[in-house]
Amino acid sequence: MIGIYQDDFKEYLEETLGYVKITNKNIITKCPWCEYQKEKDHYHLHIAKDAPIFHCFHASCDKGGLLKKLLEKIEGRDLSDEFIDKDKLKELQKNKIIFDNKDEKLQNVILPDLKTYKYPYKELYIKKRLKFFNIPLESINGLIFDVLEFIKINNIPVGESLFRIQDYLESNFIGFLTNNKTTAIFRNIDNSQSMKFYKLKIQQSNFLDYYKLPGNSKYSKKVVLAEGIFDIFSAQIFDRLNIKNDVSLYASVLSSKYLSLIHSIIFYEQIFKPDVIILSDRGIPLDYYKKLKKYNNHLFNSLTIYYNKVGKDFNDTPLIPIREVI
Repeated sequence: MIGIYQDDFKEYLEETLGYVKITNKNIITKCPWCEYQKEKDHYHLHIAKDAPIFHCFHASCDKGGLLKKLLEKIEGRDLSDEFIDKDKLKELQKNKIIFDNKDEKLQNVILPDLKTYKYPYKELYIKKRLKFFNIPLESINGLIFDVLEFIKINNIPVGESLFRIQDYLESNFIGFLTNNKTTAIFRNIDNSQSMKFYKLKIQQSNFLDYYKLPGNSKYSKKVVLAEGIFDIFSAQIFDRLNIKNDVSLYASVLSSKYLSLIHSIIFYEQIFKPDVIILSDRGIPLDYYKKLKKYNNHLFNSLTIYYNKVGKDFNDTPLIPIREVI
């Protein structure tokens, strides 16, 4: 056996694609989309040994999904049942590692121009939260200043509740569009107001959406998670934990549960058994994370928690991190 696969799966890949390398966690072979009939020193298509899912890590390709999609590309039909051990597959399905549809169709979402000249207070708020780090606002993924224009150009239905507050959102809130463009998270720039956040659902998705920033190691399995968007901005920009070069991505859970976020990252990012680092609010006890690890150990390889000793979270300064390995 090779993970969940029969031994003849390796022979099949060698016959059809011409190259196979087996590692601890993946089967590496030629990508039939971008590397077919090409000779290279190494290839970029990874097939997970513990889940029937694949991903091509070549920068110009980025194909991925369920194994049947790969086999249909190679063979013209799905041969999954011939190569996968069904008992092991059932075990993975029981543990909720297998997902039904990697190729869900999501509508395009358009971001309006920032028009910083029109929103000087929003610009100032962002710069203060980023500690006046010299980063062009146009380079911040999913940033929204013009809320009314965002609603208009994307034909977002304005029900009674949104109608009542849309002008307030326009004057007082900045927004961030999530990674898969299903949700816009709005943050009040006036901290004295009781309404601090507003979550605008744009379209439905199979899994929890999230806001993410890149790390410096695309092929790493190390992911950094935090509650708020500015927590991951601080961790990514200033790298105060000195881990950025070993991190694949930073993601914000956006007031949802970390378990749901881990499921989503496995699904969307094709990172199987990730090494999870959580930048925790001080109000979340360590026992919460111990239970998370105990009951979901099959989903991730390791779990490390950081608290800010002198602040509520990782956007507070000064930052004195305390590390706990679960």
